[in-house]
Amino acid sequence: MSAKITIVYQDQDLLILNKPAGVVVNRAQTVVTETIQDWIEKNVPEVAQKNYPDNWQQLLPVDFTDAFGTPESIFEARTGIAHRLDKNTSGIFVCAKHPGALLSLLAQFRQRTVQKRYTCLTHGKFAMPEGEVNVPIGRRSSDRKLFAVVSDGRPSLTKYQVQQYYPTFNEAAYSQTTGIKKPRLSMYQGFSLVHCWPKTGRTHQIRVHMAHLQHPLVGDEKYVGKKRARVDVGWCPRQFLHASQIELTHPRTLKRVTFEAPLAEDLQSALEFVSANK
Repeated sequence: MSAKITIVYQDQDLLILNKPAGVVVNRAQTVVTETIQDWIEKNVPEVAQKNYPDNWQQLLPVDFTDAFGTPESIFEARTGIAHRLDKNTSGIFVCAKHPGALLSLLAQFRQRTVQKRYTCLTHGKFAMPEGEVNVPIGRRSSDRKLFAVVSDGRPSLTKYQVQQYYPTFNEAAYSQTTGIKKPRLSMYQGFSLVHCWPKTGRTHQIRVHMAHLQHPLVGDEKYVGKKRARVDVGWCPRQFLHASQIELTHPRTLKRVTFEAPLAEDLQSALEFVSANK
C-alpha cells in the first residue's frame, strides 16, 4: 500500500500527499488496512520521532487556546492530518510536520480560507455550465450512513463549472471489458466532466449536491442508484471523484501556495469510455 502513496511536496512544515483511492485516512478499530496515519509514522521520521523545528510555536495562531488540548497532544492524536478525504476519493491531501503548522492549517480550514477543487465525472448534461448548489445536508433518516438534502440539515455550498460534455459512450469497449454483449445503456444520457469547489466541508458534500442536481457521480454506488451503479462499475470501479487542487496559506511564509495532483490512473482509464464526438 505504501508504494501507492506519493509525496507531492514537503518542507520543514508541510507534507503534501497524493492519496490513492482505497486508502483510509484515520485509524479506527474497524480499519484493518494501512491508513494515512500509519504511512506517515512509517515514512516521515520527523513526525514519528517528534523532531520538530525549534521555533514551531511561532507558527501557532494568535488566538489559540489549549481548551481542547495542548498543541502537542492535538498533533499526536491526528499524526499531523489536517482534513479528510473519503476512502474511495483520490488526490491531494494536506498534512503538517509539527504542531504549529497543524494548528495553523486547522484554523484555515475552520475559517474556510482553504480553496479545494475536485474533479468529477457526472451523469447527464447540465442545463447551466456553471453555478452553485446551496442546500442543507444531513443524514438520511432511512440510512444513517448516507446523507441527503434535508430541510433541517447543515448549511452546505458547492460551486461548480462544467469542463467538458461527453454525449457518446463506447459500448463496444464496455462489452469487451465486461463480456456483456448487449449491455443495457438506455439510462446513459451523456456525461459531464466537472470542477467543484466546496465552500463548506460536509461529509459526501459534492456527491450529495451533484445527485441533488440529478447529475450523480459516475460509479458512486451510494448515490447513483442501483441500476446505474451495476453498469457503471463495469468501466469505473469507484466514484469518479478526485481532489485535484488545493490552495492555502503557508504557515511559515504566510504566502498563498497551490498544490495539484493529476487525475488518478483508474479515472483516466474511465474517461476513455466517453467521447465528446457524437
